[in-house]
This record gives sequence, C-alpha cells and structure tokens, in this order.
Amino acid sequence: MTNDPTIQRIAELQQLIADFSRVERAVQLADTERLENDVDHSFGLALTCWFLAPKIAPELNLEKIFAYALAHDIVEIHSGDTFIFSTKDKIESKSNREDAAIAELQKSWPDFAELTDAAAGYKAKRDEEAKFVYAVDKILPILMVNLGEKEKFWERQRITFDMMKENKRPTITTSTIVAPYFERLVAWLEDPNYFYDPAKSASQQR
Repeated sequence: MTNDPTIQRIAELQQLIADFSRVERAVQLADTERLENDVDHSFGLALTCWFLAPKIAPELNLEKIFAYALAHDIVEIHSGDTFIFSTKDKIESKSNREDAAIAELQKSWPDFAELTDAAAGYKAKRDEEAKFVYAVDKILPILMVNLGEKEKFWERQRITFDMMKENKRPTITTSTIVAPYFERLVAWLEDPNYFYDPAKSASQQR
C-alpha cells in the first residue's frame, strides 16, 4: 500500500525519539543521580496515568490518556523545557514557543497528525482526559525530587513549601478527578519537610 510508512520514515521516528531524549529536565530521575529527560518523563507519566485512571477515573478514555501523556512534551524538541520556577521572561514566552513548535512538528510530521493533535489538545486542556494528564504531570516532578536529591534540590532552587503549594494547587486541581491528590501530596511532603527554609538557612550560616 502506498500509504505504508517506509523503513526510512520509521528510522526518522527513532531519530525524533532520540532527539526527544536529549531534552533534559530540571530534576533528577529519582535516585539515579542523572537528570531526567523528556523520554523518561513521558513514559513515566503514561505509566502513572495507566496505573491511576482505571482506579479513579474509569469513565475516561485510556487511549486518549496515553496519547496525551506520550505527546504532552513533544514540543520541547523545539521549544526546550521550561522549569516552572524559571525566569519571568521564559515562563511568559512558553505558550508562544510551544505554538511555534507545534507548527514545526506539523510541517515535519504531516503523516503523524495524531501526535501533533494530541500535543495541541493537551496544551489546550481540550477535554477531561487532557486535564487528567495535565494534573498528574504536575505531581511527578515533586515526587522525583523527594525520591532523589531531596533538600539539595529545594535549597539550590530556593523553593519553600509555601511556594510549592501556591504553584501546584491551581495546576493539580485543574482536574476535579485528580484534585484530591493535592492535599495528599501536601501531607506526604510534610514529614519529612525537605523544602528550603530561609530562616533555617540563615541560622546555619551564622
């Protein structure tokens, strides 16, 4: 069939995956002592959503969830990763950079429209499945930090417990299904509390 992908095109997809793996994130991959990359993260998000969805959201479409999870950060091949506590300029330019990246991917992969459609749908929080994946995605980096660097990361980034809660509450509660996990996350992080404490750091420097 003329529409069958060629071996060369399948090879090009492998290169896309390799390029995706070169996008390093701000956090380490749990206790591996290496930075997590976008392939690690996307697989981990898909697996976590697969674990959670049948238990807490059986009414959602699992195929859509997989598509959103695997495609949600594919734009970062062109836009780069944007750490949530990055500079103001980088955060404010994130949406425009991602729109440009989607357009670039659509040009490069017209024969994989499902990929770019899922990336755009995730960005727009198009449906309950997209919101579910978005909310779960916002939980995972915090877990990775507390499984790995712990206080070293929070101290280096100067992120307090209150900063984390202020930032994560509106994102995790985007999905009403995932929303209860915000309070569970806060409780899990309270003991032990590894977050940056300016008062404590100041007393240690005396």
